[in-house]
Amino acid sequence: MIKSENLVYEYKRNISDNKEDRIRVLDGLNIDIEDGQFISIVGHNGSGKSTLARHLNALLMPTGGTLWVNGMDTSDENNTLSIRQNTGMVFQNPDNQIVASVVEEDVAFALENIGVPTDDIWRRVEKSLATVGMIKYREDAPNHLSGGQKQRIAIAGILAMKPRCIVLDESTAMLDPGGRKEVIDAVRELNSKEHINIILITHYMEETIYSDRIFVMNRGRIVMDGPPEHIFSDISMLKKYNLEAPQAVYIADRLRKEGFVINKPVLSMDDLVSVFADYKIGVGNVDRGKKS
Repeated sequence: MIKSENLVYEYKRNISDNKEDRIRVLDGLNIDIEDGQFISIVGHNGSGKSTLARHLNALLMPTGGTLWVNGMDTSDENNTLSIRQNTGMVFQNPDNQIVASVVEEDVAFALENIGVPTDDIWRRVEKSLATVGMIKYREDAPNHLSGGQKQRIAIAGILAMKPRCIVLDESTAMLDPGGRKEVIDAVRELNSKEHINIILITHYMEETIYSDRIFVMNRGRIVMDGPPEHIFSDISMLKKYNLEAPQAVYIADRLRKEGFVINKPVLSMDDLVSVFADYKIGVGNVDRGKKS
């Protein structure tokens, strides 16, 4: 679905009236994402993850190397419209993507702009709102919705375009925990039931545990790549790149150091509950090293 070879992006910075400098944000980046995957991309501020996200939708063009989206070279301007129909973007602030005063009209907006027949527009709008669980709000004003609901409306607007891939660029950053869960649950369902590729750019590590793969970025490069259980098995490496693991990973690591036998990956609090269920005695008084 997405492949890059030695992808480079630089921008110019004026350092005086007569001089300019080049800042390299992506530095020979190589990725290969198969169709149907749920991918998370993490990294500290300035690592290049949002710059990469904007390349996936041809909002930015490479200054070196090549990026293909569904086989299309993003550097070829003749591919730009098709790439944007294949890859939809959901940004951090949902208010920046909502343009209409009624929910269903907002979802229909992009379809009207590309000339989709009216009957087909409303069929797509209804299906998209139903898919993200927002059909009952179709006649509401978006400004009456919560942050999580607004993001689901933004996702519905992208979904109506029938994309192959949805990129969420820090889309949960401005939401409370309930809103973040709404959005993550919605995109997980799109991935599992609709087989839409999901690329999640986030700094909330708990959101990444459901991914097929996690890419860790640092200084414009991929420095770690693998399934969540692999990425979070090396806490010291994450700390090297100024990242933290989910809280459950730290608890499980501490328990192992205290002598508890935990032979399964622990990424979430549900995983911890499962670990304790394996022991004969309850959470408050676990018999170390002895399973029932």
